[in-house]
Amino acid sequence: MVATYDNLGVKFSYPENWRITEDQTNAWPRSVSVHSPTEAFWSLMIYEPGTELEALVDAVRDALSEEYTDFESVEAEQTIEGNDLIGCDLSFYCLDFLVQAKIRALMLGVRPCVILYQGEDREFEELDPVFNAITHDLIRQ
Repeated sequence: MVATYDNLGVKFSYPENWRITEDQTNAWPRSVSVHSPTEAFWSLMIYEPGTELEALVDAVRDALSEEYTDFESVEAEQTIEGNDLIGCDLSFYCLDFLVQAKIRALMLGVRPCVILYQGEDREFEELDPVFNAITHDLIRQ
């Protein structure tokens, strides 16, 4: 079963047993995240129009690289529903766990957005299709 998020000018479906959190501020960026029962998560950050996608990817990647050890980043591009996304694939250690993450930036109308999703290495391959389904649904809406 799925639940639907419809706020902040965006709409997407996600697994109903996942927990949703929304940043309640009016400041930019605005954000919403969905968390799996194992604490893997998919997060959407919506920025002010006019913000450069490349700069957003760099800022998110740099913030993560400062926080975590053994950080690796590989540039990535992806096309979903005819939309070009830029970003990077990441791996790093958090405590004793190897974590995989993906950063993707795209335009939703006039709004630049960044999607960050991550999970522990052992479960990432299983969760990646779920993260991609959420992203596809967001773009399709």
